[in-house]
Amino acid sequence: MLKAVVFDMDDTLLSINLSAFIAVFARDEAALLADIARKSPLSMFATFGAALYALNNGERNDDDSNLAFFQKQIERRCGVPLSDPVIADVLTYYEREILPGKNDGIINARPREGAREAIDAVASRGLRCALLTNPSFSRACIECRMGWGDMLDMPFELVTTMENSTRCKPSADYYLASIAKMGLEPQEVLMVGNDPRRDFPSPDCGIQTAYVGNGTPVRATWAGSMAKFADSFNEIEERFYERREQAAAVNAHASNV
Repeated sequence: MLKAVVFDMDDTLLSINLSAFIAVFARDEAALLADIARKSPLSMFATFGAALYALNNGERNDDDSNLAFFQKQIERRCGVPLSDPVIADVLTYYEREILPGKNDGIINARPREGAREAIDAVASRGLRCALLTNPSFSRACIECRMGWGDMLDMPFELVTTMENSTRCKPSADYYLASIAKMGLEPQEVLMVGNDPRRDFPSPDCGIQTAYVGNGTPVRATWAGSMAKFADSFNEIEERFYERREQAAAVNAHASNV
């Protein structure tokens, strides 16, 4: 049975200029670190960006949390120990107290049309839900954007963050580890997202995706707007079970060959 629907956040449940947000966030945190380390803000910005890239490119052999990996990347590149409690407190204060006020006309973050209705549609059917946003940010930073999207009261059993994840999207390991925390199997979960690269696990691990971005990816179980998701949920469920039966038939045939 379908037991859970898990959602991406940025440009799925939250409308946002994500590139602008990342630029502001990285600029501000790099400036703080530059002041602490007495280094050039420009060079620290480059270091911060390189560490974020390393976190997201998937080329890792360790089992560190994303937070620990990022901290090690920063320290290796510029010598600043982000794990130091004083430095950690500075960044947490910025993310909890300052960053929420950065939502301007360029970032333009706001609830996406249909987001609340989508969550209500899932909950009304007794299905579980989680927020599987790309865990390349801290809990505080993710909760900042959840606040902009009016999501803090939504019934998410799990929100993936730097602190509780060891990989980023689109790694199948990230998806499998996330749903395992909920005691779920891939065939029991529907992912909802807008990114044709990140919101489809790679390699395919059996988790289906309802796509709410532009176009219609071949792997999409359903494609449409977030505004139409709730009204289309009966159709989405039907397609989910059709895809699952097709996959089971292919696997049965392969095992008999």
